[in-house]
Amino acid sequence: MKNIFNNIITPVDLKSCYFLISIIFLFISCVEPLTDSQQSTTPNIEIIKPVTGDSIMVGKNRVEYKASDGTGGQGLSFYEVFINNRFVKRYAQNEDGTNPDIYLEIDSTLLGSSINYYIKVYNKSGKSKESKLQENIFIKDKPPAAPSNLIIKKTSDYSAILLWNDNSNNEKGFELWRKDGGGGVYRKIKTLPVNTISTTDDGLSPFIDYFYKVRAFNDSGQSEFSNEASTSNLPGGQWNLQAEAIGASLIILKWNDFAVNELGFKIERANSYTNTWEVIDIVSPNQTEYEDNNVQPSTAYKYRVAYFTSNSVSGYSNEVSISTFYTDVDGPSNLTAYYSSGVILQWTNNDKLQLTRGTIIEKRAGSYGKFVEIGNVESDSTSFVDYNIESGKTYYYRVRQKLSNRIYTPYSNTVSITIP
Repeated sequence: MKNIFNNIITPVDLKSCYFLISIIFLFISCVEPLTDSQQSTTPNIEIIKPVTGDSIMVGKNRVEYKASDGTGGQGLSFYEVFINNRFVKRYAQNEDGTNPDIYLEIDSTLLGSSINYYIKVYNKSGKSKESKLQENIFIKDKPPAAPSNLIIKKTSDYSAILLWNDNSNNEKGFELWRKDGGGGVYRKIKTLPVNTISTTDDGLSPFIDYFYKVRAFNDSGQSEFSNEASTSNLPGGQWNLQAEAIGASLIILKWNDFAVNELGFKIERANSYTNTWEVIDIVSPNQTEYEDNNVQPSTAYKYRVAYFTSNSVSGYSNEVSISTFYTDVDGPSNLTAYYSSGVILQWTNNDKLQLTRGTIIEKRAGSYGKFVEIGNVESDSTSFVDYNIESGKTYYYRVRQKLSNRIYTPYSNTVSITIP
């Protein structure tokens, strides 16, 4: 009975309990309850690419992701990138509130290995969220840098040598691509080993212009292509001898006259049977063009030129090869020109067999100088407008049609117009 009475709460103790309960109630009532918006301000982040099982390259790899703050939050603050569970870089949110570009920057020491990574995003309230861990990301080599400065030199009518700069240190080889003729399609003609900087191309035709480009490759892909090099742009030295065929019955030669004391020029053509050079004509000094109408349809010819004085003959020009067309085709006719905001040209198309591959428009400013090509249209078109004109100037125009590579119809008549 004594122990029971000892455990009986006295009135004083009961008063103390009431006081303590009041204090606890008052404290709870002063604390503001958490709202739904405050409880949901944790940010969100989702990685889209690269994800588990993907491959990335040595160097910078952009991460595709979505990130946003929770409902009612004040916005995102920054991001932390972790590779193989180690912090590697921090990215701040853009000043305009948009998400920054984030990259996985991979050192070459990781080549051939696999990594895992995740991104941790923080909002302005200090809360954070980690993305899902992306695993088994394989590191492959980056594609090689593109070669450059591709140049070409024809060593004969049937062979050319090409040279380029190797700008990469991780290529496994090079691809040589070629296009036969200006209207051809590029195709790969050679695969070359690592560190190659030159090659030859044999079995060419002297009557076709060839276009080349080269690129490097490795297991990760191909580089960009180099510049394009073409046999059509090869210089003919200071002579720059060029040839074009007019249909089946005429070949025109053009060259630079750089001599100061010549008595004339001699024109030589290679005999198609013996391949020996024969003089076919001589022309007067200061002349820079020659027409050879002693030719046959669908026949290949090769020419060279030299100048002569009273007691010597110069070195020869570059050699040029050209093939005639299988038939003659009438050129455009009835070319007219009138002014209306621009010079409007109109002509008659006489290509009844539809053999041509386009119409070329040429222009000359003033009574002297050379005609230059200013445009081209489809063969079935019979008009062209030239807006590149100046008031008070007189312009001359002519047109012709293309039959094949360096083979054309005759020119139309030439017209002139003075711009008001």
